[in-house]
Amino acid sequence: MNFYTMLYIKDKDVKSTVSENGLANILNYIKCCKTLDDSLKKYGFRITILTNEPEIISFYENQIEIEKIEFKLKVPDDIKFYAAHYKIDVYNYFSKLDTYSILLDNDIICINDMPENVVTSVAENIPMYYDITDQVYPAYSRKRIIDDKSLIMEKYSLGIWAGGEFIGGDNKFFSEIYKICMNYWNNYLMNYKSIHHQSDETVTSCAIEEYLTSGKFIFNVGTVGGIARYWSVKTLHKARPLNTLYDNFLLHIPADKEYLCNPGHNIDNYMKSYQKYLRISVWINKIKRKMKNWIR
Repeated sequence: MNFYTMLYIKDKDVKSTVSENGLANILNYIKCCKTLDDSLKKYGFRITILTNEPEIISFYENQIEIEKIEFKLKVPDDIKFYAAHYKIDVYNYFSKLDTYSILLDNDIICINDMPENVVTSVAENIPMYYDITDQVYPAYSRKRIIDDKSLIMEKYSLGIWAGGEFIGGDNKFFSEIYKICMNYWNNYLMNYKSIHHQSDETVTSCAIEEYLTSGKFIFNVGTVGGIARYWSVKTLHKARPLNTLYDNFLLHIPADKEYLCNPGHNIDNYMKSYQKYLRISVWINKIKRKMKNWIR
């Protein structure tokens, strides 16, 4: 079993420190990868960065395994979450490996040992994903997600939504998922401007639904402490408190990349340092609000 994360870099990214995907942003993602690798290392795992620009990454970080792979997907320049779409090419890469592969987002920390049922899934080559359907319905509505997926799938959708931060399986599984994703790709490109969300999650969610409804099984690791997504900002769904997520193997914290980029982590206890970061952030935000009101 191997853990991977993807860091796709556009040519213009390394030439700008201002744009959304500029050099400063790339450096932050590299730092996130380092934190993820350090946290996994504590529990006996490592991460491999899959990229199109290994020389750029290794120039700034040479302590993580980096591998160059081929990216063929044609992604529109104006699409949101441009780079994330290339995870579909990663599925194709995994389909050629003789191992169980797990793809993670890089804004994640490992905070516990891998749960026994996740270990068993890997040993038995049972594919895994993270279902976040209950998290996205309050934000976009059940009807909108069903309608958008039905548009892409050209048939009625059950509205299942997969989080893009975790997907795992053997080469046979990824071969099937990649083929299904590519079957939906043209429909996605024709409709991405009108649907509620643009990213790999949309196409992957369609592929996983087809995989499930064809009678095949894929394990939702979110139900057994494999991974949890925690938002430190206000959400429309009823988010679980942080103290109820301590027993998870992985914690995805997409709103707190600033914490992940900070070199001053408590490596022995990531949750302790993360809680400290959140307390300080709350304190700083209170001061900012008071100063803003005072200026008014």
